[in-house]
Amino acid sequence: MAKINRAKAVHRKTQSQGPDEAQIREEIQQLAYTFYCQCGYEHGHDLEHWVEAERRVLERYQGKRKTRG
Repeated sequence: MAKINRAKAVHRKTQSQGPDEAQIREEIQQLAYTFYCQCGYEHGHDLEHWVEAERRVLERYQGKRKTRG
């Protein structure tokens, strides 16, 4: 539960200013872990989970930049 709250805090902080690499990596890591949990803690899909999390997080930030600019 603490991880989810921390992710929300990171997300709120990055809305007012651009995210740094550490914040983006943390969001990707947490989302990949969420995918791992959703898949029943099955090992062997870590790369798939990471790539999907990375795609979603980066897509979200790219979308925000387009709407601002």
